[in-house]
Amino acid sequence: MSKNESSSSLWPGIIFCVGIAVVSFATWLVYKPISSLMWAFIYSIIITNLVKLPNRFMGGINFCAREFLRGVIAALGIVTTALIWLQVGIGVINALIIIFFSFFFSLWLGRKLGLSNTLATLIGVGTCICGASAIAAAGPAIKAKEEEMGLAVACITLFGLLAMFTYPFLYMNTVVGEWLQHNLNLYAIWCGSGIHEVAQVAAAGGALGVAGPALLVKSIRVFMIGPMILLATYIFAKRAKEANIGVKEKPRITLPAYGVVFLVLSLCCAFLDAYAPQIAALGFDWPSVKSVLSGVVFKFLLAVCFAGVGLKVRFQQIAKLGAKPFAVGALMAILAGILALILAIAVAPFVPPA
Repeated sequence: MSKNESSSSLWPGIIFCVGIAVVSFATWLVYKPISSLMWAFIYSIIITNLVKLPNRFMGGINFCAREFLRGVIAALGIVTTALIWLQVGIGVINALIIIFFSFFFSLWLGRKLGLSNTLATLIGVGTCICGASAIAAAGPAIKAKEEEMGLAVACITLFGLLAMFTYPFLYMNTVVGEWLQHNLNLYAIWCGSGIHEVAQVAAAGGALGVAGPALLVKSIRVFMIGPMILLATYIFAKRAKEANIGVKEKPRITLPAYGVVFLVLSLCCAFLDAYAPQIAALGFDWPSVKSVLSGVVFKFLLAVCFAGVGLKVRFQQIAKLGAKPFAVGALMAILAGILALILAIAVAPFVPPA
């Protein structure tokens, strides 16, 4: 097959994924708490489990779920500023503790319950970073199967949605509000540290009018996609090496290029943010461009990617993996939420009331 023929064979699947993304993006505009990425995942799973797709679609679907996904994750760094470390104050400590606890405890719990290293890693990064987007970023780095990515996303989405409704209820109707001294800034730190998806954090924070502060804390976790991809790759490679040839040989680690590109672009974003007024004087309105990229372009591109991922996930394959992954996902969501609450209470003396 020639190069041109190979490229042309991708278009039916790519166009199909784009179509799902268009519908998903429109649905997101109507119901914001569930991201366009997640709607694409939901719609594509429904389609692939109800309809047998033509074989000519598979090349483009595979491209969207793999190569295109890596490219989009790398490019996402340009709207994820490294300056966020200087903007969230004490909340950065909470976010980092949640990140490392959730990741390493998920690996330990997954091993205890007999999950594959791949699946445990995906659930860990989904819990500690930003849900489906983090799973999308880590999956290619550790060579995860589509059904493993699908199952991890299903776990994270289910328990993240439950948290989205539970957090404001607990704050308003239980002793949790007293523990947080009825300080909405502490509630925002709790939401930003403990809830999985960005959209879910926005919804839970917005329910009490503190979406902005909650998203600011959440931004630290989003920024950590790049570093956590590198960490997950290292640990996964090390475990695979130990399993195959023993622990004495030093594992060979290959860093995923798109993870490195993400970090480099995040530094570029920090530069553009820091010098936005000077750049605007030259005729380039970076804040407006960044807003369009983060609010529209990347949401749509991620929806295209996850349409491809979802179209490769079938319930029969997921059923073979059993109920243990959901048990791990549920326990991780609960523990992350409890730890985030404890940390929010701990930093109360340093957080002014809203």
